[in-house]
Amino acid sequence: MENAYKIEADHVSKAFRMYDTPMDKLKEALSIDKKVLHTDFYAVTDLSFSVKKGEILGIMGRNGSGKSTLLKMITGIYEPTSGKITVSGKISSLLELGMGFNMEYTGIDNIFFYGTLMGLSKSQMEEKLQSVIDFAEIGDYVYQPVKTYSSGMFARLAFSCAINVEPDILIVDEILSVGDMRFQAKCFNKFREFKEAGVTILYVGHDVATMRTFCDTAIWIDKGRMVDIGDPTFISAKYTEFMHIEDISEFTGYKRRSKQEQETDRKQNDPKKESSKIEGSLFPDSIAHWGMAPGMMRSAGLYDETGKRKSVFQADEKIRVELIFDVSKEMKAGCLSAAFSIKNTEGTDIIVKTTYDEKINLQQEGTVKVSFDFVSGLANGDYYLVAALEDRREASIKYYEYIEGACYFKMYTPRKIFGIYDVDTRIGVSQR
Repeated sequence: MENAYKIEADHVSKAFRMYDTPMDKLKEALSIDKKVLHTDFYAVTDLSFSVKKGEILGIMGRNGSGKSTLLKMITGIYEPTSGKITVSGKISSLLELGMGFNMEYTGIDNIFFYGTLMGLSKSQMEEKLQSVIDFAEIGDYVYQPVKTYSSGMFARLAFSCAINVEPDILIVDEILSVGDMRFQAKCFNKFREFKEAGVTILYVGHDVATMRTFCDTAIWIDKGRMVDIGDPTFISAKYTEFMHIEDISEFTGYKRRSKQEQETDRKQNDPKKESSKIEGSLFPDSIAHWGMAPGMMRSAGLYDETGKRKSVFQADEKIRVELIFDVSKEMKAGCLSAAFSIKNTEGTDIIVKTTYDEKINLQQEGTVKVSFDFVSGLANGDYYLVAALEDRREASIKYYEYIEGACYFKMYTPRKIFGIYDVDTRIGVSQR
């Protein structure tokens, strides 16, 4: 019976020996009394997870978090220091594009060479040769030595080789920027074909949108340890929150709200409100909540044209997004912006509006209400609201407060909408 899990990691750790000097390594190796002159650096610590057949697993983490080390253990390049990794099936890895290519050989020669490394016979590669050439799209350069290729051509050929050897498991490490937009679209279409065929895919990257739309499950790794695993939208939102707080807090004052601050906010807003699952939060069901001045946003919701707060709308119904927030006199006039975004369950921005980009100057102090009225035309489905207060003094937007998942709603329409939403369009017909 075929194993339901194609990859299983059981309490896996990987340590590297670190020496102060190369001579210390030699001294330790020749030491009669087994003197230890190294320290152990754990790139991966106690990771456990499993990946099913046909599942796409996304792995997130900042540089140096241990992602590549983990993938190299899965592919067999590294042996775990402790724990066990079980892999069922043939792996094709895009960890290092072109690994094993001979720069003196032609593209054709390297295609056959790669096939040999993957355990395929010459006759099998001859059957796949045209598919590899067609997907790479490098023309007659395939007959030239690889050393004459541009970096883009080299990556295209290597990518094409890796995906045309019928793998059971495909490992992709941040190489989806290869080539132009058309080539990237081809790559994603190929990945979808793999998924339908039951190929297991591990995707490593920093692109939150790709992670949300492409992956079934996501893992967040930091300093070699697993922080969380689960739905890609939730995991990527928490990762984004962490990156804003962790990486720039020393310079901008980004911080999490303390429990005491959350409780103060809750009491000021509604003293009789019962404690939610996130104690004291004004937005207890948010996916992520962070910023330089958390607590500014007092309310964020969706209303119909009569002013009734709702969670179900029709595509041709007018929607009002209403944001209520506090503005202090210290905030520079003209640079504060109220913004909202409507995202689908994959976390893709469908509608985004800001007061700053609409040339609306927020100069009021105290409690301010901003409303956005529109007819969405959204297709049937589930959506959620992102509410944000932006600091637009610089080209790089900073956030006083960012709430992903301020509220959730459904769209219903009896008519068929092809695509994500039905834009209001004036159609003209004339005889030519």
